[in-house]
Amino acid sequence: MRLIFGLTTCAYLTACSDSTAVTTDTANTDTTTESTTSQQTTTGGPTTGPDPTTGVPTTSLPTTTSPTSTTTSTDTTETTAPLTTTDSTTTTDGDTDTTTTTTGPVAECGNGVVEDGEICDDGPENGPGKACNAECQANACGDGDVGPGEECDDGAGNGDMNSCKADCSDNVCGDGAVGPGEGCDDGNDVDGDDCTNACAPATCGDAVVAATEECDDGNADNTDLCTDTCTNAACSDGFVQAGVGEECDDGNDNADDADCTTTCKAATCGDGHVWSSGSGAEECDLGAENGPGKACNAGCQLNVCGDGDQGPEEACDDGNLDDGDGCNALCGLEECGNEVLDFGEECDDGANGDPDDGCTDNCAFPDCGDGFEQPSLGEQCDLGANNSDAGACTLSCLDATCGDGLTHANVEQCDDGANNGPGQACKADCTANFCGDGDVGPGEACDDANQSNNDACTNVCKFATCGDGFEQGSEQCDLGDLNDNVGECTLACNLPDCGDGFVQPSNLEECDDSNMSNTDACLDTCKAADCGDGFVWADNEQCDDGNQIETDDCLNSCTNPSCGDGFVWAGHEQCDDGNQNDSDTCTHLCKPPACDDGIQSGAEADVDCGGGTCAKCPVNDSCVNPSDCTTGNCALGVCAPAQSCKQLHTGDPSLPSGKYTIDPGFPGVPPFEVWCDMTTDGGGWTIFHAVTGANNERALVTNTENLGGNPLNFQAYSVNQIKKAGLSLISSETIFVRNNGTWLRVNKPAFNQNLIQPDASWKGPVTITANNGATAQAFMGWANLPAKVAKGGDFGITSTPDGQVSCQNKTTTLGFTNETPDALMLNGCCDFHYLYSYSAVNADADAGYDAKLPLGSWAATPEAAGNCELTRPEGGSLVFYAAMR
Repeated sequence: MRLIFGLTTCAYLTACSDSTAVTTDTANTDTTTESTTSQQTTTGGPTTGPDPTTGVPTTSLPTTTSPTSTTTSTDTTETTAPLTTTDSTTTTDGDTDTTTTTTGPVAECGNGVVEDGEICDDGPENGPGKACNAECQANACGDGDVGPGEECDDGAGNGDMNSCKADCSDNVCGDGAVGPGEGCDDGNDVDGDDCTNACAPATCGDAVVAATEECDDGNADNTDLCTDTCTNAACSDGFVQAGVGEECDDGNDNADDADCTTTCKAATCGDGHVWSSGSGAEECDLGAENGPGKACNAGCQLNVCGDGDQGPEEACDDGNLDDGDGCNALCGLEECGNEVLDFGEECDDGANGDPDDGCTDNCAFPDCGDGFEQPSLGEQCDLGANNSDAGACTLSCLDATCGDGLTHANVEQCDDGANNGPGQACKADCTANFCGDGDVGPGEACDDANQSNNDACTNVCKFATCGDGFEQGSEQCDLGDLNDNVGECTLACNLPDCGDGFVQPSNLEECDDSNMSNTDACLDTCKAADCGDGFVWADNEQCDDGNQIETDDCLNSCTNPSCGDGFVWAGHEQCDDGNQNDSDTCTHLCKPPACDDGIQSGAEADVDCGGGTCAKCPVNDSCVNPSDCTTGNCALGVCAPAQSCKQLHTGDPSLPSGKYTIDPGFPGVPPFEVWCDMTTDGGGWTIFHAVTGANNERALVTNTENLGGNPLNFQAYSVNQIKKAGLSLISSETIFVRNNGTWLRVNKPAFNQNLIQPDASWKGPVTITANNGATAQAFMGWANLPAKVAKGGDFGITSTPDGQVSCQNKTTTLGFTNETPDALMLNGCCDFHYLYSYSAVNADADAGYDAKLPLGSWAATPEAAGNCELTRPEGGSLVFYAAMR
């Protein structure tokens, strides 16, 4: 706020001039005019061509019709014709089929020939905006399409009161027809009659709604609810009025095919109107019916064959116009079994179920592996994809047999063809040669066909030896090829043993260093040293107490305890949350936060202050909230001097009323002393003015400071204009406190930044509240030029409603007549005033304040003191001070 006010004030100080600055707050009146536009519906026309309301073509695919034959054998005649052909078939009981085909032409819009159902046909010249439209119907006024000789055409929306008149001409000012945005239209060029040449009533702009006007807000803003021709905001008046829901308004150029529709909404795909003019490039628009599989897609483009989206009249659509891929160039299906040789088929016999007639039911020539057994080709079997040289049917379509050189899985163990036989890896019966079968096969040293391992030949067909897998003589074990020094049996055929220097997992060993030390990496139990084993592993562990207690003198990680390890060390620490964050429940000192621990801990805003738990922080200490500071002002995270009495009160609600120093940061104004009211209506009020009712006291708007009195004792007091303007920028309400204890509160600051400009004034609506709770709507105003307040009227608060007539037969505007040149904010006879100033004798711009209207406990000034109708003494009856917060 300090920076904003500084920049604002500097701008005003450098731009001051002798011109009069007047600021007026006005209430807005919303007027909404709805217009309804109907779409024209066209019926009839050809069977192909765009839909009249959407621009979507209606198309049909060709239909194939086959006539029916009688039971006697004759040739079958197949006829293929488009949908527009009518086929009739007559079948007799004799040997001859008689087929009669009748074909009649159907009108084709766009061929340049006027045919049945067509009014016109200009060939390629058909279309929107042409004499002949896309449905071969004559373009006519009212069809919604701007044709030759037409300035506009909104269809059913045409009308002499609309932007497009009934004769399809634009409604313009001066044509005698009152169109959108026109307050009148007398069709002449006389500017001095009741209707001006701008088509506005002659009284338009005077802020009074005449009988000939729809509205009159007294301004030239055409984007609010009342235009400068005194008509309510309406679609097609050429101005975008968001208050009635308009997104755009191109005036007479509004159209449902244009960038801005006839309902003043921005054209968009999916709104049900074909946006084809301006920046639009839509081919169609079915609104909610747009989308995949629809005649109009989600991009408002026509669904056509080859776009990859199967439309309503398509049997398929694979995204191309190629034949032979299952979907032809007309988006019809291609399939085997129709007795037609389609692209990619080798043959097609109608899928007759005979796989050995030269054409399979897959529309391909017979071949081994096609899944059909063809004996005529020498096939013994054919399992298709299941043919395998390891299966019952080989890749050559022959039955599997022993000796064919192919191993039949789960039937034969082997098959080496001609190499099958004794002493071979595969015997004659296609079984594998194995140890114990009495036949010395490849890789066997012997084969005595017995299971004894005590003779010269073991039962693995090897000669007896250590490592042959059989325990013999002095051997403790023998696992054959599995003998391993780190396994269950060593290479010396001995069992594993801790201390033999080999790590044998089968003996549950984790290590084996051949020594009995328990302080190195391997214990004397052949277990790897580990934290928790009760032995301190040199150079790796600080301690090892062999337990899982984290609060004793050795942690479970075998490290010595310390503050910050996350465990509360019994007898040494109060807490330990394992982090260095002092703002949680445990500080880095391993103690709970305290207001005397010398660090910023817990919720503290700075060291041992703020946060709601410790004393408030002084100026220049860190802060988070205003309540952290003794001044109640937390600026950019630092406690700063208070900007107002409200901040002082926020910082310390116990502060008494009195004089304090504040620093609002006004440009060129150092910190200054003010009087603060810390009790009235919740407290926190910064006093800027006080009057005693005596003669020659300064007015509320004065720039002359009088700091000698104590306003809390209702002594004369006032600060200068820059302080008043600055306090207004950082305040939201004003209070007037009388010496009898009653007060009147206003829901706005007393002034604004214009107070520092010469010859400035302001008035606007406010809400006022008396100390007993009575409330009312009112107007407040001020003026600062001495010549305009010579007889009072520098400041006033008046009643509502507006437009009241004073005793001098003057009508109020925003609560004031403003027609007394030397008392601007004073109504005749002081009528309707809750607060006013009036100087009855000397026009010397001094202050004399009174109240004529009461509000609850806020009483009117006694008539005995004089009033505006009578000569009254200098000064006023009210004794009060004014403050803002």
